[in-house]
Amino acid sequence: MKLKWNTEALARLIVLIATAALLFTALLTGAVRNYVHPRLNGLLWGSAFLLLGIAFFTIPELFRPKHNPRTGKYFFLAVPLLAAVLIPAGAVQSRAVSLSTLSPSLTASSRQQGTVIPDRITSSDDIGIDVSSPRSDDKPKEFGETISDEAFSDWYQELNKNMDAYAGKTFRFKGQVFRMSSFAKNEFAPVRYAMVCCVADLQPCGVLCRSDEAKNWKNDDWVWVTGKLKIETYQGQTMPVCYVTKIEKASPAAQKYIYFAY
Repeated sequence: MKLKWNTEALARLIVLIATAALLFTALLTGAVRNYVHPRLNGLLWGSAFLLLGIAFFTIPELFRPKHNPRTGKYFFLAVPLLAAVLIPAGAVQSRAVSLSTLSPSLTASSRQQGTVIPDRITSSDDIGIDVSSPRSDDKPKEFGETISDEAFSDWYQELNKNMDAYAGKTFRFKGQVFRMSSFAKNEFAPVRYAMVCCVADLQPCGVLCRSDEAKNWKNDDWVWVTGKLKIETYQGQTMPVCYVTKIEKASPAAQKYIYFAY
């Protein structure tokens, strides 16, 4: 007797296993960091195992033929799966980040008049870090002149919490060239993009820089910048400003984005 399959159950099983495999692959290779914050990894691991569990309980349905199976609806689910496999995650570009996509603390009127590089975040943010104001009881951390890719987020937070402690110091740091329409011709910011929850809420984080060589570098170029920090009032906001002594071409950071908390 010829065995008949439940094609609807088979289509569902394929989608479940494929989705779970995609999640496992992204988690094991670290590619998931291009899409969501690492603090969500536990939820994704749980989701992947849950999908496998549902797939396991779907297996008996394969041997129960169904009249008029509706397999077409599962082809729609296959489209995003194929897109995730065939279309790699692209690097964010400055033109893709607008004020409308930034957090409320960065879109206040005072910051629209100045720079999107925040010198203070006005309240506890979505990543669970309270950076509302410098803490007098915090001893500023010591950093070498060159800020490594891995140390950038820590250095950036410390700089904004205890900016006076770093005034007059020279640093060398890496970022992508970022500009706003309000910047002068000699102004730019080498930024790293911080992920709060997922790739849709990336925020540019960096230090306002001044250099006559700024015009030689295009938006999104990766550069090493060396310069001395000064604390200034820029369009109503107190912030560190880097007076650049040297700009060098840099290789992109191994990890595209930075993550302030786990």
